[in-house]
Amino acid sequence: MRPGRTSSAVREWPGPGRALVLLAIAAAVAFLWVAREILVPSVLGIVLALTVHPVVAALERRRFPRPLAAVIGTLLATAVLGGIGYLLYDRVSAFAAELPGYEGRLRELGATLRSHLGHLQARGEQIVQQPRQPGQVRVQEGVPWTALLLGTAQGALAVVAAATIAVFVLYFSLAEGPRFREKFLAHAGRTPLGRARARAALAELHRDVEQYMLNRLVLNAVLGVVFWVVYGLYGLQHAAIWGITTALLHFIPYVGPAVGLVLPTAMALLQYGRLRDVLLVAAIYLALVSLQGNVVDPVFLGKQLRLSALAVFLGSLFWFWLWGPLGLFLAVPLLSTARIVCKYLPRFRTVADFLAE
Repeated sequence: MRPGRTSSAVREWPGPGRALVLLAIAAAVAFLWVAREILVPSVLGIVLALTVHPVVAALERRRFPRPLAAVIGTLLATAVLGGIGYLLYDRVSAFAAELPGYEGRLRELGATLRSHLGHLQARGEQIVQQPRQPGQVRVQEGVPWTALLLGTAQGALAVVAAATIAVFVLYFSLAEGPRFREKFLAHAGRTPLGRARARAALAELHRDVEQYMLNRLVLNAVLGVVFWVVYGLYGLQHAAIWGITTALLHFIPYVGPAVGLVLPTAMALLQYGRLRDVLLVAAIYLALVSLQGNVVDPVFLGKQLRLSALAVFLGSLFWFWLWGPLGLFLAVPLLSTARIVCKYLPRFRTVADFLAE
């Protein structure tokens, strides 16, 4: 490069501008963290609206008014989620009621582990406890029922508030979505090219995320039912729980399937206590998950979202750190949205390239 001349990259990305961009990113992350109680259920409602939108569109084609179709779509999504929650709660409650029956099995497993890991027991015996002085009275603290009840009530209120926000956002997204889309396109750009980019970005975002979430929902539901039936035929207790949890965890990339393997194998260990049964249950899980990941998903999903595997993994960690477990569920739609938006913004196409496969 000749003296006195600067590259186009430097001219487009000067030092002060770079600092401002970094400050803006930090401010955006801080806002996402501070406002997470409102943003998480709102984003969840929008993602659910994209999932239910095909039903609403089908009702509109049958001459249903848009508000009525939105109400039906909202009730359908709420009923499905409520049914899953009720079924899971009922099965988990039954499992919790049976836990005392596994006490003997747990003791047997504990004894086996202690025999194979004797060095851990030796280390535990090396812990020196301070002798109690003569006349010293040891006071055992009671259960802080007041704090426990208040914490439980606050947690329940937070869940109810988040669910209420998600339902309202879901309905208004379905009912007012087309109107806001037209308003956005009317103000998206001052030039026909800018409006054309905005229209193409919205179309791609709507198509990709909607189809991905709908296909993912159907495939995970089928996978959960298959696990329920197979584990039931095998004789594994509480097969419904392992089917539902497997279906839900498969919305989370990479981490979900790994966590899903632990649950049925732990149940096999408690129920049978034999290594052969544990390995068979784990083999069934790995075989079915591998079948879905290598055969079913490529056929029905293909390269639908066109996201890099590394970007999905790191992005999932980021959203989990920021928004917790629901951040893992929302990570893929959010990353796909970011890739599509950056793709149609010339200054941020580099980011889109790194997010793409």
